[in-house]
Amino acid sequence: MSYVVLARKWRPQTFSDVVGQKHVVATLSAAVRSGRIGHAYLFSGPRGIGKTTVARILAKALNCEEGPTDNPCGKCVSCTEIAKGKSLDVIEIDGASNRRIEDARGIREAVQYAPLAGRKKIYIIDEAHMLTREAFNALLKTLEEPPEHVVFILATTEPGKIPETISSRCQRFDFHRISQAELESRLLEIAAAEDLKVADGTLRLLAARADGSMRDAESLLDQLMSVGKAVITPEDVVSILGIPDMEVFFRITDAVADHDAGAALEALTGALEAGFDPRDLIDGLVEHLGNLLLATATHDPKRVVGCFAEYRNRDSASLGLSPDDLVRLLGIGIESQSAVKWSSQAGLLVELAVVRMARLDRTVSIDEVVRSIAGTGGGRTGGGGDVKSSSASVGAANATNSGGSERRSGSPAQMTGVPAEPAGGSDGEPPSTLRHPEKERSLERGAAYVGGVEMWPDVVAAIRREKPALAAFLNEADAAEFSAGELAVTVQNGSRFHRDQLEDRTNMKLMERMAGSVYGGPVRMKFRFAPTGLGKSGNAGERPRTTCPSDPSVEADDTMLNKVIEIFDGEIVKGT
Repeated sequence: MSYVVLARKWRPQTFSDVVGQKHVVATLSAAVRSGRIGHAYLFSGPRGIGKTTVARILAKALNCEEGPTDNPCGKCVSCTEIAKGKSLDVIEIDGASNRRIEDARGIREAVQYAPLAGRKKIYIIDEAHMLTREAFNALLKTLEEPPEHVVFILATTEPGKIPETISSRCQRFDFHRISQAELESRLLEIAAAEDLKVADGTLRLLAARADGSMRDAESLLDQLMSVGKAVITPEDVVSILGIPDMEVFFRITDAVADHDAGAALEALTGALEAGFDPRDLIDGLVEHLGNLLLATATHDPKRVVGCFAEYRNRDSASLGLSPDDLVRLLGIGIESQSAVKWSSQAGLLVELAVVRMARLDRTVSIDEVVRSIAGTGGGRTGGGGDVKSSSASVGAANATNSGGSERRSGSPAQMTGVPAEPAGGSDGEPPSTLRHPEKERSLERGAAYVGGVEMWPDVVAAIRREKPALAAFLNEADAAEFSAGELAVTVQNGSRFHRDQLEDRTNMKLMERMAGSVYGGPVRMKFRFAPTGLGKSGNAGERPRTTCPSDPSVEADDTMLNKVIEIFDGEIVKGT
């Protein structure tokens, strides 16, 4: 008896054997049991996932001698002939080679004849999207109102090419790619039945290579079996199937993390000289970066394609790459995939992509840069530590400096941008209350406001306890005057960024509430902003206007904003 390939030998024969298409199988089984059989079906999805197989099983379910049944016996004449592709009542048509209008007319005439042996006459049109427009038009009426004994099943990998006039006349079922776990489980079952011994990780690598296609996975296993080795290992998969070794991609990402373009190119050139296709290399690199991102985002290093034990504990954290870095690297890789696909200089384009990755600076958020420039304790420290957010960083600084001295202009805390917390008493009461017992007496008897501009440090301390990030914007502010419940404050940083934060309605209400608790009555706050770019020793004058370097038509009055634009070579984009 001639050899039968695994894809044919292990083709599912019943609905329960189908892998990865539970939503399709459950619906069709219920339809057969209830007798609610449609006259036309459209099966769509990628290659090798069971569209034609399910069509044949449905044909057996309808024509089985014990049916109609959702569990065909597989032993009767009808079932065996359908399984062998010899049934005269199940006509399989290749849409790619029978696509003309004459072929459609032949179908239209043949459907008038009753089935020879079964209950139904079933037409399975594979690659239906290949039919011409005229052929589809010729089938419209027949597909909408076929004879009672006829069922049409159209299978396609490109449902978008099926005219809506056709798809609207069919019950559509979308088949999904089969998950890697389901593919691996099925391959393990086949290997055990075929007495094939495989090392750990081998079938996982095959399943990943199959890209969701059961037929591809079985064909790859067939190819490995033909070698005749006693035990098949992941290394055999790499060498026999010509898959680039995972070490190549780790060497590239190691070099990228070190900004070493030379080392990255050396690793890539070695793979190219070994004969690997540039398209396979860029595809593998993109997949590798995606796995690293998945491992980092899920905090599960085993998500890195872990067919080789030594790679299972390697993730982007060990490389010094953040998720944001990996997203940007993936962007370069995906962009290069598209270009390499059609280029005659594929190798050069892949090398260019790797150099771009190696020269890419690490990701720093705009929030960090703004806080670093503003001097509010943000940005990256000399030791390379990252600040998560403005409120978190300032809050942590406050906790560290809770025992420090009271905030004063020009103090060390102001120079570093870390708000210092005024010293408190041993009983845990607010520091301002402890330093001003006369204010407590005044509040108890509901008397007039306590103190004047000298109470400003206490106001800042009260704001800091409620919202440290807001208090940071008052580092360069001094109370100029307090009269009749109005507190005038001069802010030396007149940037638009500071204005927006301090004049925000919510922030203003919070500051006035905190000021009222210090002064003992309602307080209105009024800010006076110094011209941008002038420190406390600068002279007031007209606020300078600057122009965005990349767009002269866009003006900006924010020194900090222009600094960010200069650092990142950015531009201002007007919103709609």
